[in-house]
This record gives sequence, structure tokens and C-alpha cells, in this order.
Amino acid sequence: MRARQGVWRRCGSAFLLALAAGSMALGMASPAGAQLAWRDFVISGGIATEGYQGNLEAAAVTVRDSADLASAVVGEFAVRGDLVAGLGEGRRARLAFDGGVRQYSARGFELRDYAPREWAGTMDLSLTQAIGQAAAVAGWVRVRGREVEDRPPMPLFLQAGYRSALGGLRAELQPGEHRWDLEVRGEFTDFLAPAFAPQVRILDRRTAGAELGLRPGWDRDGSFRFHVGGTFAHYPEQETFLAEDPFRRDRVVHGGVSWSRESEVFTQVALEARANRSNSRRPEYDAATLRAIASTAVGLDLSVTGYLALTAKRYRFTTDAVRLIPGEEANSATQAYIGLSRGLARNLDASARVGWVRAESEIGGQYFQRFGGTMLLNYRPGF
Repeated sequence: MRARQGVWRRCGSAFLLALAAGSMALGMASPAGAQLAWRDFVISGGIATEGYQGNLEAAAVTVRDSADLASAVVGEFAVRGDLVAGLGEGRRARLAFDGGVRQYSARGFELRDYAPREWAGTMDLSLTQAIGQAAAVAGWVRVRGREVEDRPPMPLFLQAGYRSALGGLRAELQPGEHRWDLEVRGEFTDFLAPAFAPQVRILDRRTAGAELGLRPGWDRDGSFRFHVGGTFAHYPEQETFLAEDPFRRDRVVHGGVSWSRESEVFTQVALEARANRSNSRRPEYDAATLRAIASTAVGLDLSVTGYLALTAKRYRFTTDAVRLIPGEEANSATQAYIGLSRGLARNLDASARVGWVRAESEIGGQYFQRFGGTMLLNYRPGF
């Protein structure tokens, strides 16, 4: 327990230090007369009830319970903000952060009741430079962290704690009626392995990738975006047991198209395909995801949002060995939810959501289900 607390204190200190450094960098980059403005600042709190199904293994939990169903009541508190600085001459800086805690009270396990606590935080810092009227370049960095105390066994899936840093460069160009964008990025992620589960370190990864996008200037109802890209990933702690190529390396190729339309009803539909190839046969797969979202106001200051994502995934080789696919939970998820939000006062709104998720755990090819509802209050101080 002391080790976990020490790790989280270090992660929390690093996050706060990064946030302070980002704030200082934004302040130092802002010349006299620069325009600083909050695009958003929100304090949120609420409660959720969730149910889980799937008696599976988990990489960071040594104990396996015999329960196939579990439930939890979850209290959560979060703060997020988005600060923008206009630096003149077409230059803009942005600092965004999002952090909070979720406290679970879980029931339904055979061994004992669990009370996991999940801390998570993200900080983004970016600088954008416009070049004339038809081009812009931007650089960005992101640091993220998560720590989970009293992590339960399945079916209540909580991703293992980690720390992560990402960075990239993005360029946009519109020489004519079509708009092009290109982004290159890199990432390193280290998972926080507790003393009783050192095998979690094999989830550590280093990645580099690029994506090219095109928004045609077609005179149509709505806008399209086509994209294609690739990612190279290296897992320095995950062995292939091949003397000539000892550590896992993956190559992911992806591409897709999205269509969005803004009117009384905001609508977006996207289709993406991915193919993962590796020097280790176990994690190779092909996958496709169809996503759709719609949102509209229905009167009485009430808005409704619906979301659906359908994912099909197939591993190329069948094997009894465990496949560890860290960070792929969202990519491999099928989920649906419907949400309602309503303003209660000038700076206070409430939201409610019910949803269902079928997602892959960190053990490739094993899927759990989560279903439930959430109620949140969101307060915006207005500064």
C-alpha cells in the first residue's frame, strides 16, 4: 500500500509540476498585451451505478474471483479547463487540463468486497502558427497519468495505472478548394507495476506514427474527411522468444472516412479499418469500427445526444498464449449510450446518461461488458 501511495504521489507531483510548467510556458510565451481567455472551466461531481459481466483474467491482478457478475456505485469529482492565449501575428497558444478521482464501492465478488479508487489526469499544451490565409502549423505535447488503488479482479475492469507522454507536429494546408492535414507523433507509456504483479511492465510501449487527411471542398450537404496513416510500436519489456528479434514490434496501418453535418441536429458518421502486423504472431489482427453520433436541442433548455459504435475484430492466428494488447480497449469496443443535459442556472447544468459497452480487456480476445447510468452536475464559475 505504501508503495502504491508513493508511486501515486510521484505521479501526482509530476502531473502538477507539468501543469505548472505548462502554465509558466504559456505565461512566458505571452507578450505584453496578449489576450488570455478561458474557453471553458468546469467543476463536475456526480454518482453512477454500473454493472459488469465477464469472469476473465487481468494482467495486473493476481487474484481471480469466481464471480461472473459484479456491480458498483461510483462517486466522481473532476476539474477541467481550457485556456487560450492570442500571441499576435497569427500565433496562438493553448493549455488544457482534465483531472479527477472516481471512488467505487463494488459488490458481487466471492472473495471480498472491493473499494477501488481511480485517479487520472491529462495536460495538453500546444502552439499554433497561421501562415497566411491558407496554412497553419502546430506543435503539441500531452502528459497523462492514472493510478488505481485496490484494483479489483474481473469482471470489474479498470486499466492498470500508467504514466504517458506524447508529442507531435501538425500542418494544415488549403491551396485550393481542398484542405489537407498531416500529423506526425510519438509516445511513450510506462505502466505502474505493483510489487505483486511485475508482469504489468510488459505492457510498456514506445510508438511513432503519421496520419494524412483530406477534407474535399465539395459543394455537398455536410463535410467529408478521408484519412490514412500508420504507427510503429515497440514493446521493450515484451519478449518474442526469438533470438534474432527478441522484443515485440508492431506495425499498424489504418484508414477511414467520416462525414459530419451541423444544423439543428449535429450528426457525424465515421468508418475506420485497422490492420496490425507484428514480429510476434499472437497480437496480429484486423478490425473495423463504425461510429455514429447525433445531438440536438429539444426545448426547455434540454439537449439529447445519442452515440453508437460497432466494432468487428479478428485475430489472424489462434493461440492459447495470452495476448497483451495495451491501450487497445477503446479501439476494440462496441458501445452505445444516450444522454440528456439541461441548464439549471446561468453557470450550472445537469447531465444524465445510460449506456452499454462491450470491450476487450488487456488480455487480447477476451471481452467484458459494462452497463449503467451516470448523473453529473457541472459548474462553470465564469471567469
